[in-house]
Amino acid sequence: MYKYIVFILLFSNQYSFAQEEKTIDFKKDFQYHIHAAIDEITIDGQLNESTWNSAEVGGDFWQKIPYFAKGADPKTEIRLAYDDKYLYVATKSYQSEPLTITTLKRDVYWDNDGIAIILDPLNTKTNAVLFGTSGIGVQYDATNSPNASTNSDWSNKWFVETHTTDEYWSAEFAIPFKILRYDPSLQEWGMNFVRNIKYCNEFHNWTAVPEGFFPPNPAFAGALIWDTPPTKKKGNFNLIPYVSSAINKNKDEPTQFDYNLGLDAKVALTSTLNLDLTLNPDFSQVEADELVTNLTRFNISLPEKRNFFLENADVFANFGTGTVRPFFSRKIGLNSDLETVPILYGARATGNIDKNNRIGVMNIHSRSSANSFAQNQSAIAYKRQFGRSHIQGLFLNRQAYDQTETVEDDYGRNISLEGLYQSNNGELNIWGGAHGSIKAGFDDKNMVYNAGGKYRNANWTFVNEVVMFQENYFADIGFTARVNNYDAARDTTIRAGFNAEYAYIEYQKRPRSGNIIRHQIDIENNTIVNSDWSFNETTTDLHYAMRFKNTAQFETEVSFNDIYLLYPFSFTGNTPFPIARYKTFSGEVSFQSDERKDFSFDASAKTGGFYNGRLTSFDIGANYRIQPWGNFSVGYQWNDLSFPDPYGQSKITALVSKIEIGFNKNLLWTTLFQYVDQSDYMGINSRLQWRFSPMSDIFLVYVDNYDIDKLSPNGSPSLRSNNRAVILKVNYWY
Repeated sequence: MYKYIVFILLFSNQYSFAQEEKTIDFKKDFQYHIHAAIDEITIDGQLNESTWNSAEVGGDFWQKIPYFAKGADPKTEIRLAYDDKYLYVATKSYQSEPLTITTLKRDVYWDNDGIAIILDPLNTKTNAVLFGTSGIGVQYDATNSPNASTNSDWSNKWFVETHTTDEYWSAEFAIPFKILRYDPSLQEWGMNFVRNIKYCNEFHNWTAVPEGFFPPNPAFAGALIWDTPPTKKKGNFNLIPYVSSAINKNKDEPTQFDYNLGLDAKVALTSTLNLDLTLNPDFSQVEADELVTNLTRFNISLPEKRNFFLENADVFANFGTGTVRPFFSRKIGLNSDLETVPILYGARATGNIDKNNRIGVMNIHSRSSANSFAQNQSAIAYKRQFGRSHIQGLFLNRQAYDQTETVEDDYGRNISLEGLYQSNNGELNIWGGAHGSIKAGFDDKNMVYNAGGKYRNANWTFVNEVVMFQENYFADIGFTARVNNYDAARDTTIRAGFNAEYAYIEYQKRPRSGNIIRHQIDIENNTIVNSDWSFNETTTDLHYAMRFKNTAQFETEVSFNDIYLLYPFSFTGNTPFPIARYKTFSGEVSFQSDERKDFSFDASAKTGGFYNGRLTSFDIGANYRIQPWGNFSVGYQWNDLSFPDPYGQSKITALVSKIEIGFNKNLLWTTLFQYVDQSDYMGINSRLQWRFSPMSDIFLVYVDNYDIDKLSPNGSPSLRSNNRAVILKVNYWY
């Protein structure tokens, strides 16, 4: 009942910022008029060309964080120009204090002093690209899309340099038009800037981005107005061939020498539609996933990092909700045992037909493995925009192949249809969707329905969503949670549908003075009932967070859990918990220190009831930074699960250590060590990357993985080598 009362209060209260924000017309109040360069621009960060002396100067930034305010200080100036090939951006960031630079690694932006431009060339107000730099010229590029927010794993070829004086630091960008997706007939683009200033822990925007919204949100972009819009560029393609070699030693197998050749390509089909191609791709250079301890009964997902899948990823990925994603690209290239299998080829055409119509077409074919047939996976997506609202549809098809013949009845198909209404100011969102699957032998109970709403302003956030998940809905190239239930007594997995309601209320207050810059209190509830509407589970979390001006954070949370366990389950390997109802209470507290200092740490502790026993956990991490070239971090997690006889006891631990050394901006060494006894895994992934030319790299990777044998003859855990490899890869961006 509480959530409906608060929902009414949200609309009955008036907030001063909301009143002010409604008077702002972003396209009229924030305009920049761009003209052609009058001389050749050298990208050195010094802004000494005649073009910059004659260009329009933009400034008068707005403070976004810690609180919304006009007239941000220290000052920032922006200038833009163009020629036949490049969009040029010049910025001057006034700052007399020393710069904070946490790393020389590309795409680490928000922890550094830096500035970034946000471009929405089609004026969609929903999708944008970001190009940014730290104060010493370390590049950052990312995409911004609904739901996914910013994705910095996307990268492209462009140029930036910086220059520092006693009063300011300046930057010059050269962004090739051929990597932008724009309509040559549009004279106005969406544009914004976001600047990070770490010594005072502030973020500034060129436009008045409202409180409660992420700084790069393109809905609040101003207008970049061209004197003459850029023309369509011919010959807009990139070829990225690679060659790799590896020495592999897998357990119980002789040492093998492998080599690979492959090719990636990016082709502009139109100025707004892009084609990605890959032949025999190799992803050995992709950073290793950091494993996590999972103390739930259900599977978890990890983010996509492979470059082929990243541009316009939202076209396919932004369907569904938290418990079901019809398309999840991390499933591609894995067999039914979640083992990696080689991809033979892939093709993706994604982007906008025009401002209001967005499409995606994809086909990928993976090879067979010892445990699975070859797989062909296809996707077709369409999105029609109505202002900030949209409708969208998705069709997916997975088909198994034995050589060149299809395998009868080994297929999975999915259809999704969704709609979203979003108010012009972004405060109100209402959505709904229907998702179906087609699979041999499952003709009914194969649907998922979801509907929800969200209201957000400077102080309040309210979210409510319902999901109806039928047991025979399968997402062969997607992600589903909760539907697969492990029955420990019979050592089998049982599919069970469910109905879920999610409710979330948050209140934030941003003091205008003092050391605390934000108070946040929120309450979150997840309620699950079975398909027959009988009770399954409810979890309610009450959370409070305090953010300090020096970037430190303090948080505390209490949780109330009421679970009716449908199937016996065990975390210890002993006698499974019986089918019964478990009511528990737990509390957690955490603290993160000032991340700007050379030494920083975070720690959290949790204790309370856990099924018929108790869980006590402790998590601590520390990082030592030698600015700007070195980061040395270590994290340790300890979980003590204690249950009455005969359900056993268990201590689950994890140790993660990471070393990042930047010899310069183009030569980086990263080493990740992980020990996760829940996964019976210990491993090292060490990667040396030399960027010898823009977006062209030589990678030297060392991998050493071990299985933890908990049943060794002497009764104590021992290590058995799983696989060891040394990989050399060279790719060139042509």
